[in-house]
Amino acid sequence: MIADPEVQKRRVLQRMWTAMALSALIAVSVAVTWVAKPGASASTVAPEVATLELAQTGLVWIASNVEPSVVFIEVEQKAGADETAAEGDQGQGPDQQPPDQGQGDIPEPFRKFFGPGSPFQAPPKQPQPKMPSIGQGSGVILDAAGYILTNNHVAGDASKITVHLGDGSSYPARLIGADKLTDLAVIKIEPKVKLTPAKLGDAEAVKAGMWAIAIGYPFGGSSGSGYGGGKGRFDEAQRYEPTLTLGVISATNRQIESDIPGRPFRDLIQTDAPINPGNSGGPLVNIRGEVVGINQAIYTASPFGGNIGVGFAIPIDERTKEVIRTLKGGTPVVRGQLGVQVKVLTPALKGVYGAKSGVFVDAVQPDSAAAKAGVKAEDIITKFGGKDVVSSDDFVTMVQGTKPGTTVDMEVLRASKPTIIKVTVAAYAPEATDKKPPVVEKAKLGLSVEPLPPDGPLPPGVTGGVRVTDADPMGDGARAGLVKGDVIVKVNREMISSIDDYRKAMSQLKKGDAVVIRAWTRRSAGITTFEIDSLSE
Repeated sequence: MIADPEVQKRRVLQRMWTAMALSALIAVSVAVTWVAKPGASASTVAPEVATLELAQTGLVWIASNVEPSVVFIEVEQKAGADETAAEGDQGQGPDQQPPDQGQGDIPEPFRKFFGPGSPFQAPPKQPQPKMPSIGQGSGVILDAAGYILTNNHVAGDASKITVHLGDGSSYPARLIGADKLTDLAVIKIEPKVKLTPAKLGDAEAVKAGMWAIAIGYPFGGSSGSGYGGGKGRFDEAQRYEPTLTLGVISATNRQIESDIPGRPFRDLIQTDAPINPGNSGGPLVNIRGEVVGINQAIYTASPFGGNIGVGFAIPIDERTKEVIRTLKGGTPVVRGQLGVQVKVLTPALKGVYGAKSGVFVDAVQPDSAAAKAGVKAEDIITKFGGKDVVSSDDFVTMVQGTKPGTTVDMEVLRASKPTIIKVTVAAYAPEATDKKPPVVEKAKLGLSVEPLPPDGPLPPGVTGGVRVTDADPMGDGARAGLVKGDVIVKVNREMISSIDDYRKAMSQLKKGDAVVIRAWTRRSAGITTFEIDSLSE
């Protein structure tokens, strides 16, 4: 049967339209596939990818603008410094672990970015080889005149400082000023080239969740460090190229221990931007490329140490900017001090002592400003200079910010009754803490000890004693568990209040004697007992 011409015409048209539609669909599919391939034109990139590329461009801009302001610092320790405690990432052999690794099971987990003897260095369980007295770190250029900001633990105790710039040039540097309580130091070079100063930001504006970029020289960036083995990233040709890592602000107002009992580092910024030994003194910058912190310490809890995403930086705020200005002027930072050991007012203390707010006085130093004014242990300080005291940090900040010699009304709660005490704030004297006291060299226990600082705060519950400055790993004291920093308060039931007491106690010990030592240790945050069944010496 012959089909109707009109019907045939419609069928032909339908086939044509179907073919055209299929051709268009195939063309679109090919185009999409081509766009997805590497090398496609930027104009064809999806909007989401373009947004990521824009963010990436911003990070590249930060690197190019901030990295020229970051320097590599090498130091040599002063003569007489502990030869096993050189500040820095010491030159190590490949069979040795980095100085802040291999001790993750020790309760005192905070590590400074440098070697044994640092405030954050947990004591080794096994004898450690002696390290050369060479240290390394990072720094931030403050101005074109050659002033550079770094950590006190990088440059504060150095006899020789060398600064390496990104162009490969090197300059001798001198220490202008250092502040142990903030762990900041200012050094200076005499540059022959134009320097690129960093822009200081405001850490007060920093909030958890904001971007954080750490820049510095992890592991020193040196081929001789043992970390790079002289290959790849750590070749000499790239020695002065800093590293940039990205993360976020994890938290603010963090606190970690320092090597000054009762004076922890406060108000620190916590970040997960990867930072490692050698980054110390380098900048933590915000998304605008402004320095909001100076990298200081890391927390490591794994068996092999290293970065686990918990790092700390000193905030750059008005308080620290004032410290920096003072250090640049070559003058010491002056702070107030009362001589009291305070602690948080816990619910138990509130209930027992009938207080609603304030800080609890745990101990008062003899002959201190607080003792002279009549402050007593178990007082609760509720107001200082007319201002409410709401926390320990708040109180310490108030006292430190008061000019020495100023008389202040301090309200305390004593026996559930408010009392006004007039106290004249004394000056905090870092030289009294930093001054090396006489040391008793290793004797029968294999320990070297020193007197407690006369003007420094004492650990809770300690009224006197001697502090361990070194422990021979093969000695009886170290085998019993005593380590550097422990404070010995009793030997065989005899009180130890001075070096003479300790010498007398040692003179009474004989080989084969049983020895029981009571000592305050940071690992348990209190006084504990150490036992020696039979003295070997």
